[in-house]
Amino acid sequence: MIKLFYSGTYKVRHEMINEENVLEMLKDDMRSKIVGSVKDTVYASDGVIIEKNKNVMYVGGFYYEKQDVNKTVCENVVSEELKQIDRCDLVVANLTKNSAIASVTEIIYAAFKQKKIVIFCDPKVTSYEVEGEYWFPILTCKQLNKNIEIKFVNNEEEIIDYINELKEKKYES
Repeated sequence: MIKLFYSGTYKVRHEMINEENVLEMLKDDMRSKIVGSVKDTVYASDGVIIEKNKNVMYVGGFYYEKQDVNKTVCENVVSEELKQIDRCDLVVANLTKNSAIASVTEIIYAAFKQKKIVIFCDPKVTSYEVEGEYWFPILTCKQLNKNIEIKFVNNEEEIIDYINELKEKKYES
């Protein structure tokens, strides 16, 4: 069983989401498309098998993480998502959109932890030029960890296809 952590921006800004509309607002989010269920990606769990590939268990991130009453919401999100990265076999990072600050932090953390990382980029957004988005964190990760793959894609469906085609195998952590 491949334990997958997915990192990427949400399609809807956080200030537009509340507990009453969260399932509707996030039904078209990449996490929901990957797993096949919006509810299973909104509320934290120990993991859920994705519908289209029984070889893969989605272990994070979630919109509402488990809450520790001794931490702020932001501290809690960081703590929970770093734990999820610690227990995953594979980090899939979607860097096809601009301003994925949390995702950049997550891939750098995963690189330090020597996790297998597949980073998906849009060639219109990312280039290995100083003016391109994400070149610095990607090259930093590659210096920290040799187990990183970069894939340039035309759309997010290619990311979903990649995950749906994963075969059960050991990922070196």
